[in-house]
Amino acid sequence: MKRWTQYVLALALVLITQQAMAQFNAILIHAEPSAALTTTCGGATPIPDGTIVKIFWDTDSDGPDNEDPQPILCTNPPDCNDPFNSVNFIEFEMNGVFQGLGAGFFLTDPAFSCTGTIPTPNRYYLRIYEPDNTTVLWTSTIFSVVVGLQEIYFTDLDWTCGSVGPQCTVIDESE
Repeated sequence: MKRWTQYVLALALVLITQQAMAQFNAILIHAEPSAALTTTCGGATPIPDGTIVKIFWDTDSDGPDNEDPQPILCTNPPDCNDPFNSVNFIEFEMNGVFQGLGAGFFLTDPAFSCTGTIPTPNRYYLRIYEPDNTTVLWTSTIFSVVVGLQEIYFTDLDWTCGSVGPQCTVIDESE
């Protein structure tokens, strides 16, 4: 009986390890020496903490477009167990001041992660929204996640003003 118990425990440990190894845990970071992300295209005012950043899944592997969904959110975020291939969050707030990085920067804590195996394709990108939560101000390049813990750094070159290209024009209610 003792040998059987040891066998079951060893098998459980192997299964847990295999499942953990199939997951990704990505800390998403935009910090110096990159320039702060700003409230307008080419502007000087850094985006304040609390501004929404949404994560999108490039399901068709053709880069950011309006057809891409957000990833599947798990049923009990951030403690995720199901559904399989779901993620622990699909949006977060700019938090550079809170993290000690300064306005216009961010660092995800906890890490962006999934349950089970990495979804296919493993390609994601970010969109930063105006306070109306519908107008896209900045869109990141595609980033790919891999098995395990990783840090994904964004630089100035990883951001395009607007949803798809440089044609972004930001207009507020006073204009």
